[in-house]
Amino acid sequence: MTALDGVDLAVEEPEIVGVAGPNGSGKTTLIHCLLGLETPTAGETRVGDTPSRAFRAADRERIGYMPQNTAVYDDLTVRENVAFFARLYGTDDRATAVEDALETVDLADRAGARIDELSGGMVRRTSLACAIVHDPDVLFLDEPTVGLDPQLRASMWREFRTRRDDGALVVVSTHYLGEVTNCDRVLFLRAGRVLAFDTPDAFLASTGTDDMEAAFLALLDEHGDRPGPAEADTPVAEGLPGEEKR
Repeated sequence: MTALDGVDLAVEEPEIVGVAGPNGSGKTTLIHCLLGLETPTAGETRVGDTPSRAFRAADRERIGYMPQNTAVYDDLTVRENVAFFARLYGTDDRATAVEDALETVDLADRAGARIDELSGGMVRRTSLACAIVHDPDVLFLDEPTVGLDPQLRASMWREFRTRRDDGALVVVSTHYLGEVTNCDRVLFLRAGRVLAFDTPDAFLASTGTDDMEAAFLALLDEHGDRPGPAEADTPVAEGLPGEEKR
């Protein structure tokens, strides 16, 4: 089964790029290819001028990554987890960076709590703190708001916009089509192929719809490709000829 086929795009300015589509559309596989965690069977991905599969330590220190699944240590406290990632990235003035990250995700008052004592939303916020503690230039966030209540989701999107305004490229995958209005541009994926790539306003105008879910369905109709049952993502990647540039 082909997970991605013919994805070709470039992003060269600080912005929030949403990667949206139903489960099984290839969102996670695309992020993995950009991070060098998966190797496409054709084509190449780059971040900056460096091919993803050739990242050196200095390249990875410019990148932050929040995976879809929990990637923190249950037996460590919130602060210990964030401090671990700060050391991993070689962050300068680690103590200050850790406290700043905890303040950013509003977890300073729970910094001494172990991960297994926290709610799911707090664990997600801890993961975000680990991803931003080194102030990366490029931030990849795979389904960062899944399972969060509306207030927490809004708080996270405010932080993503702040990162963008400070000069970072933020790539956010989501299957919540309603929240991609927070993005500067949206890459709609369907069954591993690019359905469309444009601004939310342009999608609404071109489809004559009032929300992004309706716009996505209208685009599917244009391509004769209404969605069927959701399929699980697959790690196989084929035909990824484009570049993703910072």
